[in-house]
Amino acid sequence: MPSRLLRESILDSDAVNSLSLGGEVFYRRLMSVVDDFGRFDGRPAVLRGRLYPLRLDTVSEADIAGWLSECQRAGLVALYTVDGRTYIQFHKLGAPRAKESKYPPPPASA
Repeated sequence: MPSRLLRESILDSDAVNSLSLGGEVFYRRLMSVVDDFGRFDGRPAVLRGRLYPLRLDTVSEADIAGWLSECQRAGLVALYTVDGRTYIQFHKLGAPRAKESKYPPPPASA
């Protein structure tokens, strides 16, 4: 798992502050799992298990889908599909340190 430095600018980001409190927590947890290219599996079941392993009894896949939609509407992430599987592309993560992503890139038209 890559290490991330959080910039204080996240505190006064209009996009981040447009999220609900649950959406912001989701976004910050998502930062912990995306690879160096800002990509991760976009399936709600996978996100729920990876981001909320100790809260599976209180966080539903519907919660995940709603928070993911919030992040998408705020322009913080994009969803894309490759070979029938959904992935997340994180925006504004910084320069990647790795040479290759663990996940496929978005299609050229995304």
